[in-house]
Amino acid sequence: MSMRHWDWSLPSGHTTFLGYASETAASMVMLAPITGLPWQAAAVTLGGAAAAGAVHDLREGTTAGTLTTRALSWITAAGWASWALATAPLTSTGWATGLGLAAVGIAANASATRSEPTRSERKRLLKLRRESVGILRDWEDRMKRVARLENCVGKDVMHWPEKVGYTVEIDLPSGGADAADLNGYGPKFAADLRLADGCGVEIFPGSHRGTILVEVTLKDVISEDIPYPEDFSELTLTERFPFGLHRNGQPAMGSLCNDCGILIGETDAGKTNTLRVVTGQLARMPDALIWAIDITGGGVALPWITPWATEGLASAPIVDWIAHTEDEARLMLRMAGEIIAARKAGYQQLMREKKTDNKLPINHEIPGIVIITDETASLPFDVKEMLDKVAEEGRAMRVRNLVCGLRATQDVVTATMKIQAKWRVGMTVSDAEELAYLFPGYIKIDPKDAPVAGAGWTMHTRLGPKKPTAMKVWRLVDELTDKICAATAARRPKLDQLSASVESGAHYPQRWARTLPDLYKGQTLTESAQHAIDNAGEIIDAATLLASDPATTRVAGHPAVTLAVAVPQGFEGFGGAAELFAAVNASLDPTSGPIPVPAAPAPAADRARCRGGLVAEQLLEHLVQGLGRVAGFAGGDQEFPALLPPPPSPSPAPSATASPRPRSSPAPRSTRSPTESWTGATRSCGLPRRRARPATSSTPPSYARPAARAPSTPSRSRTSPGPARR
Repeated sequence: MSMRHWDWSLPSGHTTFLGYASETAASMVMLAPITGLPWQAAAVTLGGAAAAGAVHDLREGTTAGTLTTRALSWITAAGWASWALATAPLTSTGWATGLGLAAVGIAANASATRSEPTRSERKRLLKLRRESVGILRDWEDRMKRVARLENCVGKDVMHWPEKVGYTVEIDLPSGGADAADLNGYGPKFAADLRLADGCGVEIFPGSHRGTILVEVTLKDVISEDIPYPEDFSELTLTERFPFGLHRNGQPAMGSLCNDCGILIGETDAGKTNTLRVVTGQLARMPDALIWAIDITGGGVALPWITPWATEGLASAPIVDWIAHTEDEARLMLRMAGEIIAARKAGYQQLMREKKTDNKLPINHEIPGIVIITDETASLPFDVKEMLDKVAEEGRAMRVRNLVCGLRATQDVVTATMKIQAKWRVGMTVSDAEELAYLFPGYIKIDPKDAPVAGAGWTMHTRLGPKKPTAMKVWRLVDELTDKICAATAARRPKLDQLSASVESGAHYPQRWARTLPDLYKGQTLTESAQHAIDNAGEIIDAATLLASDPATTRVAGHPAVTLAVAVPQGFEGFGGAAELFAAVNASLDPTSGPIPVPAAPAPAADRARCRGGLVAEQLLEHLVQGLGRVAGFAGGDQEFPALLPPPPSPSPAPSATASPRPRSSPAPRSTRSPTESWTGATRSCGLPRRRARPATSSTPPSYARPAARAPSTPSRSRTSPGPARR
């Protein structure tokens, strides 16, 4: 037989308190003949309770009707009890009168309590309406004084929860005024309202072009840390996701399915925390595969793979691939480009069946790919070009990127990145002009709107807000990062079979074997991480993969160019960098003798070293400068007509003692012009392309050196702009 649990807690409410008062009054009257209580005892006791209840109701903002009903009930109980004590003992008529008064009082209080919420809401709305009328008249006057716009009409005021602020709807006067005319007036309005830092005024278009919405933040919610909500439920890449709060309490939303993103923030501005929050939200998406590029140490991905790699807190890595070197980044982006091309053809029938307007429908089996790139300023030129290509071509196939940098300048964020990134986030800065490049057209952003680390501005040119809007990013600590990894590791997707079968996909399974030993040197890996290395096959450096398995790319207006070709024709036999430089110097020196050319090409490893590193880049620049000097040009920003091939001309048969030097042998004719070969070579090493200037005469210049040049080292002209700039 189970024991019955009794609820000994006291009920609450004014009706219950009135019942206690009636019980107290009746008890005092019944005990009066025994105790001899004077009538003043009831008056003092119940009168004090009535006064305390009235004070409580006044502090709670109770309406006047409810307050009067309760006060009369207490006073009636005190009066009857005092009369009963004075005339004790009571007769049956006295007791009947008391019981009747108690019943009437309880019924009246119950009715008042039930209708109190309605009356309180009506009272609140009436108070707000009175305040709203004052706010509207105040803003009509403020528009006239500050913005010099007369005859503005305030239409409505919407108050935010917890009195954080309000939104005013204003009709602009006739004559063509619109919201764009008020850009930059937010700080002036905030100053006129005497708002504190962290509060502010933002202006948005209204229901039509002649109406504006003015959002006024009265309470600073940006200066305080807003913790990341411990919600690990599933999200989807196809929908927008929250990453913080606007000043009006609404969630700040991001999007990385159809759009690329840009995140800019100087040191200690909260960029790393913002990047961590975005990664945490992506980790909750079973249809989003996360790749990361950070050649400054891999810090962008380490918090998301360490719980799996060394601590064993997660069953799988949250970040599927991390590129911590330039060559690994090249390999990753090359594979991303191949995946885009493969998905366009391979999933054509699926897109037609789903009727998705030629956009790939993603799910756990066919996930979208988000490439997070940190510190873009440290990336070489060719890697940025590959990022631009992904941004331009990967939208429909759900391959998107989020680039991050310390400054909003063109050397950090390329023009293509900015154009393709519909979602833009700029953290707090010390100089407002830093954000002018990221948010063109909004040069008067007030840094006081985001005065602390973790605060900034966000906009989405397609989904909104369509102007920089102040917000605060959630604060994500390390302990919560580990919880996210443990909770979301099981739902992480794998690369679909079609994407994994591209040409570069043969090197995809070895990604952890190439990265984990470098990222966790001297540390003991978990069994799962070690298994990923042991079953990956031979560990091959990414530079070797790029050199041994060249991929072709196309330049606009040119035939296919092989990226791995970086050694000029005629010099393929030279293996090491020293031999190549010696050969080039000798070919440019008129006093040098014949150059012995190796009979067979150098070993592949030596050529790979030459092609894959800085040596090839320096060699090509050296060749360009040398050929420019030979033809009488100094390099720099000038074009090099000397790179054009000489016209075919009849020449005597070569003698038996002819020099085997590459510069004296005529270049074989091919379907691709030498300028295109040079273009492919320079692009493979990250050098900017140089377009050959058309010759002004009918006879193209030749490689012949001026006859008057002395055998000594050629001296530069006084008008020479110097060596060619990289």
